[in-house]
Parts: sequence; structure tokens; C-alpha cells
Amino acid sequence: MSDNTQPISVITSLLDLSERRVQQLSRAGVIPKAARGRYELIGSVRGYIRHLRDINIKSETGTVDYGTERARLVKAKADLAEMEASQMRGDLLPAPDVTAAWTEIVALMRARLLVLPDKIAPVVHETTSLNETRDVLKKAVYEILKEIAATDVEILPHTDGNTSVEEGGDECLQSGGTTAGPDDQPVGGSKS
Repeated sequence: MSDNTQPISVITSLLDLSERRVQQLSRAGVIPKAARGRYELIGSVRGYIRHLRDINIKSETGTVDYGTERARLVKAKADLAEMEASQMRGDLLPAPDVTAAWTEIVALMRARLLVLPDKIAPVVHETTSLNETRDVLKKAVYEILKEIAATDVEILPHTDGNTSVEEGGDECLQSGGTTAGPDDQPVGGSKS
């Protein structure tokens, strides 16, 4: 095969590699070297194709590459540190705390909506026109929406540095009024 050898410039152009990379692959036994600065054309192409197949097989079978795994670990640690810093600044809240806060808000909405028919029925009964009924209902719904929008949710820090919705249920919602019990009956507050 000595008559089928090519200079390194031909191999680099053919394989789209730098001269240094061709030399590295030659030292690793991937690309066969015929003589100083010359390489077997067919052997170089076949060797490089096998090398690329091996890399592909390793990536598909999940063969562990120390460098890749180390980079993943470093990135994961950096991401974790960034999230902890965001949490300490108050920019990031734990999902269970946000879920608890939204649960409180939805419970407040539910309670206000369940009380609405009992509260509005007498007023609507006295109306004389459809427009007047619509206005009464709209006003009541807007009152509920305004109350919910004005509700402040406090997520208090734990002593261990984590944050949480204030213990004890509705204390994290800063608005007064009654709430509906499990049987859809108003609980607490005064009847009006």
C-alpha cells in the first residue's frame, strides 16, 4: 500500500481534521501511518470511520466518559448553588410552599363563590328588571374579585433557612370574612 500513501495535507482535507488531530489519531492507532508525513489513504479513511462508529456506539450504549460525567456534575453543583442563592434572596420559592399558597387562594375563592347565591338571592329577588339583576350580580362578583386581588400571601422563612407558607392554614391570607365548610355552609364571621 506504499503507492497509495498521501501527505498529511490530503488526509486533513479529506477527513476535515487539523494536522495535529491527524497526528493524535495516528499515535492512538486510529489512522495508520506509512512514512514520515505520509498516511495510507484507504486505511486512514477506514480507521477514522471506525473511530467515529465507536464513539457513536459508546454514546448510544451509555458508556461512561469521565470528562462528560465530571462536566455534568460540575454543572449540576453550579445550578444547585445558583438555585440556593436565588432561594435565599427570595427570588425562588419551594414548589410545596407556592402550591400551599395557591391552595389557600383557591379555597378563599371557593368560599366566596359558595356564599354568593345566599348573599345575593334576596337582593336579586327584589329587582324589577333583567338589567338591574345583571348589575347586582356583576357588582357582587366584582366585590369578590376585588377582595381576592387584595389578598396578601405571606411566605415566611423557616428557622432552617427554607421558606414556607405560614402554618395554620388561612393565616397566610390577609383578608377577613367567612369561609365555606365541607358541606358548603358558611363558617365563622357574621351572617349578613
